[in-house]
Amino acid sequence: MIEFLKKLTELLVAITPLLCAIFVLIIKLVKSKKTGRLLGDLVKIGEVVKDFMMDAEGFLNYSGMEKKEWVKTKVNQFCLENNIMYSEDMISDFIEKFIKLSKNVNKRERDKELL
Repeated sequence: MIEFLKKLTELLVAITPLLCAIFVLIIKLVKSKKTGRLLGDLVKIGEVVKDFMMDAEGFLNYSGMEKKEWVKTKVNQFCLENNIMYSEDMISDFIEKFIKLSKNVNKRERDKELL
């Protein structure tokens, strides 16, 4: 009986690190998959924001804030339909960055001379 317990103990000592390694590997794979999905969602949201902003530019009788709210509403609907987490701050940040980029790219020559 003592011999059996010694062999069982040796087996447990050998298997425990292997089980821990497998457990850590599974956790890392799950986190990696979640991170990949998050990055994919961010790319989709960026594309959708850009597309809705281009649509909103056609609204001639609306203010910039009204256009921004329209874009945020449309992006929120997209996120709900596609089961993507919606963050109003993140969407506002995307919009502001696209606006800044657009203004920088579309500067007139006299505006460039002032810099």
